[in-house]
Amino acid sequence: MEHAEVLGTLTEFVQEKVLDSAGVEIRPDTPLLEWGILNSLSTTSLVVFIAERFGVDVPAERMVGRNFRDLDSITRLVLELENDVRKV
Repeated sequence: MEHAEVLGTLTEFVQEKVLDSAGVEIRPDTPLLEWGILNSLSTTSLVVFIAERFGVDVPAERMVGRNFRDLDSITRLVLELENDVRKV
């Protein structure tokens, strides 16, 4: 899957399911953790969505701040996990 496609899907999910304010725009580099957009509950919801939508599980050791800092870092994580699945 392409970076832009994964990024678009993740952006749509966060805007529709995580953000409370309608019309709030987030960018690929918006600091999701720093701004409190992602918390433990919304991160769990996002991880479940990633598993369902992209068919990859996020291992506990990858559930660290640098992987969920912003949409770009989450996109890179998803693409890395997809690549790991293809290697198996």
